[in-house]
Formats: sequence, C-alpha cells, structure tokens
Amino acid sequence: MLKKWGTINKIVNTMSEFSDWFKDTFKGCYCEKGNLVDERRFSEIVQLVLDNEADEESRAIFEEKIRTCVKSCGSFEKEKSLRETIKQKLFDHKKDIPNDLAASIKKSINL
Repeated sequence: MLKKWGTINKIVNTMSEFSDWFKDTFKGCYCEKGNLVDERRFSEIVQLVLDNEADEESRAIFEEKIRTCVKSCGSFEKEKSLRETIKQKLFDHKKDIPNDLAASIKKSINL
C-alpha cells in the first residue's frame, strides 16, 4: 500500500511540475502588454495542447489566451492545420509511402 502511495505522489508531483513549467513558459511567450512575442516557445506549447499532454488548468489558460489574442489564435490554427494536412497526406498516399516511414512520421507528431 505504501508503494502505491509513493507512486501516486510521484505522479502528482510530476503533474505539478509540468503545470508550473507550462505556466512559466506560456508567460514567457508574451510581453508586458500581453502580446505574443515568442512564437517558437508558443509553438512548443501548442504541440503539447494538440498532443493532449497539457493538464486541465494549463489547457484552460491556453484556451483563454487563444480566444483573446488574434496572433496566438492564428499560430494555434496554423499548427493545427499543418498537423491535419500531414495526416490527410499520409492517408491520401498510404499506398505510396513505406509503412515504416508513415509510422515514423505519425509517431513524431503524435498522430
């Protein structure tokens, strides 16, 4: 029983650390006026959101920002569209692409 609680505590701590990292990184993407200034870092956060790796609180912060910031929303939509385009191209050319290459591409973008 103690071993189980230790594992649960590690998971909770890891989730908390991730949430803190997410908030700090997210905050670093914006200037004092709230404008997106670091699109590369923001793109990393978008990938986490698209991969469903962001916790509930982090996702809520992210979603609020893309509702209120045109540049953030545009960056998010661009990343999401790129992912969908790759997914569609893999499907459309399934017969032409070696299975191991398709699997590698899917794995690299979490499809």
